[in-house]
Amino acid sequence: MSKGSAYVASRLPEIVGAEHVLTDIRVCAKYEVDGVRPSVAVRPGAAAEIAEILRFAAADQLAVIPMGGRTKLGIGMPPRQFDLALDLSRLNRVLAYDPRDLTCGVESGVLFADLDRQLAAERQFLPLAPAFADRATLGGIIAAGADSPLRYAYGSARDYLLGMEFITGDGVFSKSGGRVVKNVTGYDLHKLLIGSLGTLAVITRLNFRTFPLPPAQQTFLASFPTVPEALSFCAAIAKSPLQPKLVEALDRGTARLFAARGCTRTSGDAWSAVITAAGQQAVVERHARDLERMAGDMRASEFAPLNDSEQAALLGCITEFPRLILEAFPRAAIFRIAALPAAMPDLLRQISAALERQRLDQATLVRASGVVYVAMLPPTSRDAADENAPAKNDAAKNDAADKNDADENPDIRLVTAGREIMKVGVAGGWRPLIEWCPPSVKRELRAAGGSIWPPAGDEHFLAERLKKVFDPHGILAPGRFQGGV
Repeated sequence: MSKGSAYVASRLPEIVGAEHVLTDIRVCAKYEVDGVRPSVAVRPGAAAEIAEILRFAAADQLAVIPMGGRTKLGIGMPPRQFDLALDLSRLNRVLAYDPRDLTCGVESGVLFADLDRQLAAERQFLPLAPAFADRATLGGIIAAGADSPLRYAYGSARDYLLGMEFITGDGVFSKSGGRVVKNVTGYDLHKLLIGSLGTLAVITRLNFRTFPLPPAQQTFLASFPTVPEALSFCAAIAKSPLQPKLVEALDRGTARLFAARGCTRTSGDAWSAVITAAGQQAVVERHARDLERMAGDMRASEFAPLNDSEQAALLGCITEFPRLILEAFPRAAIFRIAALPAAMPDLLRQISAALERQRLDQATLVRASGVVYVAMLPPTSRDAADENAPAKNDAAKNDAADKNDADENPDIRLVTAGREIMKVGVAGGWRPLIEWCPPSVKRELRAAGGSIWPPAGDEHFLAERLKKVFDPHGILAPGRFQGGV
């Protein structure tokens, strides 16, 4: 800090009240970002207080990271500087909700689960379906650019986020878009904040379009021995007249993970396709007939509708995929790769080869709309079998020595595989991101000249200019975004 934490702690109570300024070391540890701990955490209760805090931080060059439920802080690179945690959890009001207009306006600290319950009471929903749904806030979900399994039918947040109010790094109130569909005019500046990780501005209000809950819903499971067959089935659905709510594919590693969490309706085959149809009962029944016929034509080893409990368990596991991985394998790294559906078989083949070379297991979830999640899992017991095999020549001895080095520091394998997959992704024109990984892996990547992000290209100049416009003093989450922005 440019000035002592005691000085900062003495100034902040004037803005938010002493009870909302937290300086205890143990409390501040809960706000760590990749092992970097702030000196002070502050809990404003209004947008005006946030603006005053940011003006104070800018004047004293204090680095600020905004946060809510703290479920997405693992996304992004470690901050270059972190002085002040801006806890937005007190901004938790639903400001406007008109079920007839299918719109709602909320403060950024509203929990997704709380809004979901309120919308469900009116037979409506918001198709974000985030991981960590019980703790995630709307502002954090948007700032992290969180993906949703419902994007197949409803698109991403940018398709139903109508407008936003936010405060720039120099404490200026701003807004973009509108509060209802017909009032959305002008430049969609708020869409720049989607996925920005809090590096441009602090979100204070979000206006969404909501959707009616379908009267009927049914989920189906189709199993295939290989990934090309499973993905071909998904592609055939996209080309058909059917309009399902969700189409996902998962490998055996993901099926095992789901089974361990009580989701028993997953296949023993290499790949499974999961399809959810929703709408009027006649629409759901047509999906059932046509999907069964298509699965038979494409020689699926199994096709089955799921009952209500099986459906809830499986869809819950799909939604919480990153959470389940991190709970089962705290040292795992998870790629999120955007790619055209036609490119996915080749992408998955190259990823599997890279992980096999590093003796890493994997759990894969494919969103048929164009997103692949690949969890790189830490070394398993098969390494012990490798150690018992005698080295037959000098090359084998060198390989064994390299393997022992990797065993002493398993992060090396994740870093090596991660850099290879990143290179493959960039060369293929895909958009790879290591969305989740231990802080030690991020440090190893940085030391090796890499990052969780792909190399910054021509867009880096634009990103830097936007940063200077929105955050001229560079105090918001410095270094967390692509290219060190």
